[in-house]
Formats: sequence, C-alpha cells, structure tokens
Amino acid sequence: MGGLREAHCFRQAAAGERSTHTGECAGHLVSDGTYSTRASRCGCHFPRRDVYIEKFDKDNPNRYLTPSGWRDAVIRHEQIKVRKGPADPSTDTQTFDVTVTRHGPIVLEKDSTRYALSWPALDPTALESAGLFDANRARNWQEFSEALSHHSGPTQNFVYVDVDGHIGYYGAGRIPIRKSGDGSVPYDGSTDDGEWAGYIPFDKLPHVYDPPDGIIVTANQRVVGQDYPYFLSHAWAQPYRARRIYNLLSEKSKLTTDDFRRIQADVYSIANTTFARAAAKTMKSLPSAASDEKLRSLISDLEKWDGMLNVDSRIAPIVSQMRSAFRQRILNAVLGADLAKNYNWPESDVFIDRVVTDQPKEWLPKESATYAELFNASYEDARKALTKTLEADESKWTWGNMVKARFLHPLAQVPFIGAQFAIAPFPQNGGGGVINVGSSVSMRFIADPSDWDKSLNGIPLGESGLPTNPHWKDQLGDWRNVSPRAFPFTKIAVETATKETLTLEPAPK
Repeated sequence: MGGLREAHCFRQAAAGERSTHTGECAGHLVSDGTYSTRASRCGCHFPRRDVYIEKFDKDNPNRYLTPSGWRDAVIRHEQIKVRKGPADPSTDTQTFDVTVTRHGPIVLEKDSTRYALSWPALDPTALESAGLFDANRARNWQEFSEALSHHSGPTQNFVYVDVDGHIGYYGAGRIPIRKSGDGSVPYDGSTDDGEWAGYIPFDKLPHVYDPPDGIIVTANQRVVGQDYPYFLSHAWAQPYRARRIYNLLSEKSKLTTDDFRRIQADVYSIANTTFARAAAKTMKSLPSAASDEKLRSLISDLEKWDGMLNVDSRIAPIVSQMRSAFRQRILNAVLGADLAKNYNWPESDVFIDRVVTDQPKEWLPKESATYAELFNASYEDARKALTKTLEADESKWTWGNMVKARFLHPLAQVPFIGAQFAIAPFPQNGGGGVINVGSSVSMRFIADPSDWDKSLNGIPLGESGLPTNPHWKDQLGDWRNVSPRAFPFTKIAVETATKETLTLEPAPK
C-alpha cells in the first residue's frame, strides 16, 4: 500500500443531525450488522521495520555474532513454482534458501555485508485479522477501541463514525519501542543497542474521540506533537492535503454529500500557490521587471493564478517546474549535485516553503546574488524542462499534458496478449500534494450514517480483471468526474440494486 495515497475526513454533527465520513484510500471498510457504526482503515506512516548488519563468521557462513557469542542461523529452504512462459502453464520448481537471524531474515547482501530485517509482521504470533472481526460488530466507540487493541497487523489509520454523531480516530498496530536510536540507519546486529524493548501500549497510541472542533482529518500527516513520548516517524506525508481538507470542512457548519464530493475533487495546491506568490513578489525587484514584457506577464500570471491543478491550466506546469528547479538548486548548493540526486524526504517541501517565504541568506546558492535572481534562474530551468518533455510549442504546456493518469497493468507488456490490458494515459485534474492526487486515488467513499443506503463509493476502473468483461473499466468515467456511485448497504437495498450475480464454485475434481 505504500504507493497509494489515502485521506479521511469527518465533520461531527450538531444535535439531531448525523455525522458524515468521506475517504479516499486503498483500505477496507468494516461495518456492524445493525448499521450503527462504520469505520475505514488505511496504512499510516509509522515505520515499524528496522535493519541490522549481521556479522557472519568467515569460516562458517551460517554462523553470526551476538552479544553472547556465535549463534547458528536458521536456514529455511523455500520451493517456488515458476511458470515456464506466458503460453505454457506448466511450472519449474526453483529452490531458494532464506537465512534467518535473531532479528529476522537476511534481505540484502551487498559488498560482503549482510542485512537482516526486523518487522512485527514477521512475528509468527501476529494475526492481521485479529480484532477486525470484532470491530466489524462494534456498536460504539468503546467496543471499537477494544477490538482494535487486539490488532497486531500492519499499522493502520482507523477512523470511526456512528449514527449518534460521534467520530473517532485510532492509529493502531504494533509499533516498536527501541532500546536506542530510531531505526533511521542500520544497527550493529552483534550488539543489543537496537533491540526492541516492546511495543507502544495501545492506550498510548495516537487516538482521538469527539474532538472539540468536531473535525478529524487523516491524510498520513503528522498526528502527534513534539511532546509525544514515543518515536513514531521522521517521514510524515506533506501536510498540504490535511490542511486543505480541514480548511474546506471549516467553511460550513453543516455539510452535504455534494460538499464532501467537492472536497474529494479539490485540486488546490497550497505548496505551489505559496511558491507562486513569493516568486511574483520577489521577481518585481529584478532590474528588467519594468521593461521586459514577458517577465511582467509571468509575474502577473503568478500573482493571479488560482492555485488549481486543472488539466487546462497553463501556469500550473510553469509553477510546478519552477518550484522543482528552485528546490534542486538549493539542494545542489548544500549537498552537491551527486548527493542531491539521492536526497528524499517527504516533508522537504515544508522546508522549501520556509526558504521561499523567509528567504534566509544562508540558503541562497552562491551563483545567485539575490533570491530574485534565483527565482528567475529557476524559471529558465522550468522552461528548459518543459521544452524537453512537452516540446517547444508552448501551447502544449498545460497541466493535463504534463501530468497524466496512468494505470499500468503487469500483463500489459506480455507478448501477444498484453495489449488488451493496456489503458492509454489521459489528462487528469490533480496530482501530488493536493486532495485529488489523480491516479493514486484507488477508491472514493462517502458514508451517510443517517441512511447507509445513501452512501457512495467508486474505484478507478471496474470490478472485473478481465478486459473483455463490461465491468473492466465501467467506473472510469465516474472516477474522472469524482462522482462515486450509490453504494447500497442494507440487504433489501442490495437485492433491489443487483443487476448481476457472480457465483464462484470449486473446480470439479
């Protein structure tokens, strides 16, 4: 699920009304049999995997060093059946030996160094489904929380709403408490420095129930403050989506299904708008700002841009490429071009926001005398990048031509049969850092606790995995237009809406 984006938001109801829940995620829905509660879950950014450098005996490659001396590794012999070819269903059996240390399996060997992975999911006593069945039958927040306390699978953002107007959130799962460090770099496996002292107690995990402002937003952003006593992560998602969702939820005291659909479709870019305004203000100080007609036009466009990443926007690709070039110039100056290529931190854009807004002298690259010059150089870089990717014809420089929705199928490249699985890329509103993240949206869901049968749900393509089936991509149009379909819940509503029934039976022996 790491490659997918999720977001959930709730607006708590006033007395006599019903709370509403909306979500975009790659998770699963659970709901009790009496229709009183509903919850969704999606992966959250709490790292729970640590890597250890194990020191193996040169004379005995199956023996590794521990604080108490040498220990024999466990060698697990795996047999994997591999299909012989696309047109040949017969298989060959490949053998693969897995070396397991006290920390976990060896997952990488490079330059004679072997790395072991420790991960709660590898614990044979862990059961991902534990608690989820009980959560599926929970009738209130207390029962829901009790059910999640037994969840030992991957850490998830669990969100909750019920017909009485209550809302809640729990970041549940096993999160290790480390003896030292935070798992950012590999530990020395021959010592106990990186050992796990246990897991964060369930009641200490991030959670909230009926917050004072009546709003819960989770979009993989930071969910705890600096005073939280346990380490969760250095790599939170950018805060822009969560902030934008919160702002939109706060615009009205009462929201409708159409309001939530509008929120799901929103493509306003906080990061790029911040950059555009700062660039416009600063570039006015350039000596040629008054006389250069193209520069004046650029500054005007940056000032007036509405911040929306719509397919027909001409300024959005300019701003996006300018910001990218600005960031790269900052990093190149500090790290050097080689290191800068490998630099990756999800919240680095927050740092860029500060640089473009405060413009501290210590971060100004030496090749630029002023930030105005740096913005101008970034603009020239942006033009070169757009010319390279979209050609020199500036009429083609639109957001829809630069950023397209792509649904890559693993079978699309298979000779003879692959073409039927290919879906041509197409222009799509939205992208990274905005609520509507484009093709990363794997599902849209709006729950209506006042009448579960009025809930809405949609996926990008369709329910069938067969290109010849009418449901292969019959939901694509609704997905593009952010108009999820009716999602009946009660038995009678499901039976009434049913058009086809697919029965799966075991193959005859």
